[in-house]
Amino acid sequence: MIPNYMQYWGKAKKDPKQSGPDYHLLAYHSLDVAAVANALLRSRDAFTRSVSSYLSLESDQFRSLIVFVFALHDLGKFASAFQKLYDHSSDTLLKASCPAEYDGKEFRHDRLGLFFWNEIQQGEGREVLGLNHLDQEQQGNVLEALMTLMNCSLGHHGKPIQLGELRTIKKRFVDVDHDSEAATEFFKGCSRLFKPVIPVELCQSEEWRKRLEQVSWQIAGLAVLVDWIGSDKSHFHYKSKPVSLEKYWECAKNTAIEALAATDLHKVPQVQPFLSVQEHFGFNPTPLQCWAEQVPLDASPKLFILEDVTGAGKTEAALTLTHRLMQTGAAEGFYFGLPTMATSNAMFSRVAEHYLQMLSLEGSKPSIVLAHGARDMNEQFREAVLVPPSIDTDYGRNDSTATAQCSQWLADSRKKALLAPVGVGTIDQALLAVLPRRHQSLRLLGLNRKILIFDEVHAADEYMFELLESLLAMHLHQGGSAILLTATLSKKQRQKLVSVWHQAVGIHGVVLQNTHFPLATLATINPEKPLIEAPLASRKDVSREVRVSFLSSVTQCLEKVLSAVSSGQCVVWVRNSVDDAIEAFCQLLNSLPSPEQCLLFHSRFVLNDRKNIEMEVLKTFGKNGDQTLRAGKVLIATQVFQESLDADADVMISDICPIDDLIQRAGRLHRHTRDQQGRYRRGISDSRSEPELWVHAPEWQDEPQKNWLSRDFRNTEYVYRSPGRLWLGMKALIQLGAIRMPSEARVLIEAVYGDDAYDQIPETLLDQENQLIGEQRAKGAKANSNLLKWREYGYSARSADAWFEDMTDISTRHSDIETVEVLLLKISDNEILVPWVEDEKFAVQLSTVKLSKNKYANKLALIPGTFEEPLRQLEKRYPQIKYMQCWCPEFDEHFLYEKKYGVLENPRRAGNV
Repeated sequence: MIPNYMQYWGKAKKDPKQSGPDYHLLAYHSLDVAAVANALLRSRDAFTRSVSSYLSLESDQFRSLIVFVFALHDLGKFASAFQKLYDHSSDTLLKASCPAEYDGKEFRHDRLGLFFWNEIQQGEGREVLGLNHLDQEQQGNVLEALMTLMNCSLGHHGKPIQLGELRTIKKRFVDVDHDSEAATEFFKGCSRLFKPVIPVELCQSEEWRKRLEQVSWQIAGLAVLVDWIGSDKSHFHYKSKPVSLEKYWECAKNTAIEALAATDLHKVPQVQPFLSVQEHFGFNPTPLQCWAEQVPLDASPKLFILEDVTGAGKTEAALTLTHRLMQTGAAEGFYFGLPTMATSNAMFSRVAEHYLQMLSLEGSKPSIVLAHGARDMNEQFREAVLVPPSIDTDYGRNDSTATAQCSQWLADSRKKALLAPVGVGTIDQALLAVLPRRHQSLRLLGLNRKILIFDEVHAADEYMFELLESLLAMHLHQGGSAILLTATLSKKQRQKLVSVWHQAVGIHGVVLQNTHFPLATLATINPEKPLIEAPLASRKDVSREVRVSFLSSVTQCLEKVLSAVSSGQCVVWVRNSVDDAIEAFCQLLNSLPSPEQCLLFHSRFVLNDRKNIEMEVLKTFGKNGDQTLRAGKVLIATQVFQESLDADADVMISDICPIDDLIQRAGRLHRHTRDQQGRYRRGISDSRSEPELWVHAPEWQDEPQKNWLSRDFRNTEYVYRSPGRLWLGMKALIQLGAIRMPSEARVLIEAVYGDDAYDQIPETLLDQENQLIGEQRAKGAKANSNLLKWREYGYSARSADAWFEDMTDISTRHSDIETVEVLLLKISDNEILVPWVEDEKFAVQLSTVKLSKNKYANKLALIPGTFEEPLRQLEKRYPQIKYMQCWCPEFDEHFLYEKKYGVLENPRRAGNV
C-alpha cells in the first residue's frame, strides 16, 4: 500500500511545456535536501568534527541527527492550503481542501511546519524517538533541544519562523485528519530510515542546550545552503512515481554528491607550504612582515591588530599571517573586507595574483569571489567566473588559462559569496552576519573556518564599530581568527577591540601598555599569556616628514593652486563637501589657461562618469603618470580621493578635517618616488623638493569663539560635527610643524582622541562636542538594538525584535541623511525614455546616482504623464527599477546633470555652468 505522504507534491513545474514529470513528490524533495546535508557534512569533515566536539557528540551521531532534522524541513508543505497551489488532474495526488488560501506571507510553509511539528511531538513523536521512559521534565528538556534544531530546519528560507498562531493554522490552513496523519507518517518513515540517536542525557544539561543554541546559527546557515542545492532540478530531476523512502534515499545520496560537486563546496582547499615573504611576494620583508613570518602561531583563535604607516606592507603581512594560520589548521580560507567598493576592487586584483600560492584544489583552482553591490561590473571578476561547458558564451576559456577562478554557482549571488574559500569585498558583507537580515545565517556559515581581514578599521564610526565588535565576538565563538589593519588607531579603540576579544572567552582586566608606533598587537584566548604587544621598526623609505602650513581663505588657496600650476606642478585640493568642491572648480575654470587642466571628482556623478573620471585621475596623478601628463594639472576632489585612489600630488591643499583623515590625505602627497621627468622609480630619492601640506583652516585662536569653524567653514562643520577635535588637531600640527610618520603618529592621534583629549577642548566648543558625543552614543545604541541577540538566544524569532528582507531599512552603516538612488533618464531620438548611459549590460547601474532624499531627490520634477507609456516600456526592459527612482533632467528647470559637474542644486549659482 502506498503511504499517504506520497500523495503530496513538494515541487511543481511552472512551465507545463517542459519535459519530464509535472511535479516532484514532497517526500523525495525532503530526502534530496537531507542527502545534500549528508554529503556536505562528510566532505567538510573539519566543520563536522568541530561542531560535534563542541556538543560532545561523535561525528556520525551529529550527522545522522542533522540529516534527520533537515529531512523534516518542509513539513509545512503537508498543509492542504499549500497543496492547493498546484492545480492538477492527478489521481494519485491529494485533492486538497481547506478554508483559507495560501498567501505565502504571514503563514508561509516554513511557519506551517511548526504546526505539524507540534502535532508530532504531542502525539506519536515521543514514542518514536524513545522518550516515553523519561519523566515530563526530562522529556521537556529533550524537546526543547529538538526545537532548537527544528528552528534551524524550518527556518531554511533565511530567517527564523514566527512562533504562535497554531490555532489559526489549524482552523484555516490544514485538513487536520489527513494532513497531520501524512506528516506524522513521514516523520516515522524518516526515523526508521535515519535512526537518529537523541543525546537524551546531554539534553538534560542547561549548559549543553545553551551550547546547542550557540551552534544553531551555523546549523541554520547549513539548512539554507542544502535546501538551495537540494532544490536544483538540473540535478534532482522530478519524480512522481512512488517508491520506498529507502530505495529513493540510495538514489538521492548519489545525486547529492554530483550536485555538491557543481558548487565547488565538495572539496576543501589544500594549504600550500609557506616559504617566506621573499619567496611569495618577491621583495625583502618590511619589519612588520618579518614579524608576521616569525611570530609563533597555533590553531587557537587569535586577534591581530597591525598598526603601521601607509606603504609598510600591511596587506602582505596580513596575507602572511593568514597563510601561516591556515597551515596550522586554524582555517580553510579567508575574507578580506574593505571600507569601499573601489578599495575592494583594487584589493581583489592584488589577492587574485597571490592566492594560488596559498591554496590549491585537486583538479581545479579554489574559487575567489568579489563581494559587493557592483561586482558584476568588475571585468576581472567577470572573467574569473567559470561558465559550465553546456552554456554558450562569446568567449572561450578553460580552467588552465585563468589565474583567478570562481565557480559560477558561488558567483551567481552575493549571498553565496562568503562560502567561497577566498573572498574580497566590502566589510559590510561580513557585518550582515550579525544583523537580522534574511540569509544572515548563510553569511555566518560562510565565515566559519575563515580568517577575517579588515582594513582601515579606524574609519568605523560608533554604529559600525558596535557591529564590528559583535561580529568579532561571534567569530571567536565559532573558532575563528581576525586580522585588523590600520594606520591611525587610537589606544582607546585598540583597548576596546582587545577587550571585546578577551571578554568573549571570560578574560578580564588585560590593559594595553605599549604606545609605540608601528605596533603589532596579538590577543589570544590563553589566560596565561593573553596579550603580546610587539614594537616594530620602520623602513627608511616609508618614514617621512610632511611640513604643514595653513591657508585661511579660499582666495589664498586659489592663489597657491595657480602658482603651482605656473611652475609645472600637479595639484590636488581636497574639499570637505561636494558643494565646496564644485564652487572651487568653477572659480578655477575662470583662471586657468585651459579648462582641460582641471578635473572635478566627487560622489554625485553617475557611476559611468565617476569611473571615467577615476581613470583620468589615475592616468594623470597615478603611479604611471609622468611630467608630460602631470604638469599643470589640478584635481578638485572630496573624501573619495583619499578613500579609493592610488594617486600622487606634487602639491596638496586639504580643508581642515579630523587628524586621521588628514594623515591619510597627506599620504597621497609625494606618494610615489619620482625622477626629474616625473616618472615613478622604486628605490630612488624623490627629485621633488620636500613635501608640504597646505591646510585650509580658520585663523588660529588660542581661545576660539563658538563660531570659530562655522563662520567660514559651515559645510566642514556640517560634515565633521566636532570643531573641538579639529581645533585639537590644528593645535598639535602647529606645535609639531609637520606630520612625521611614524615617529609622531601616536602623538597626533592621542592629542585628538586620547583619554584626556576631551579635557583639552576649549569650553566654547564643548557644547558641539557634547552634542556629538550624544549623537555617537545614540548611533551605538541603535546599532546595539539592531544586532542579533545571539548571546542570549539561538537561531529563533526571539533573537531580534524583527527580521528584515534584503531591501528593508536595516543597514551596516548609519547615516544622518536618508539617501535614495536615482536613475537618470533621457529622451532618445525616437521619443522613448532610456537610461542616461546606454550600455548593453549595465545601463541602469551606470546611470544611477545617490542623492539626499530631502535635499535633492524629493525636489526632482516628476516625469510628465505624457510619458506614461514610455515609462511602462522602460520598466518592462529594466524590471529592477522603480518609477519614483527615475528622473529625466530635461523635465526639470531647477536641476541639471552635466558630465563635468555632476548633479547640482540650482546650477545657476555656479555662474558659467
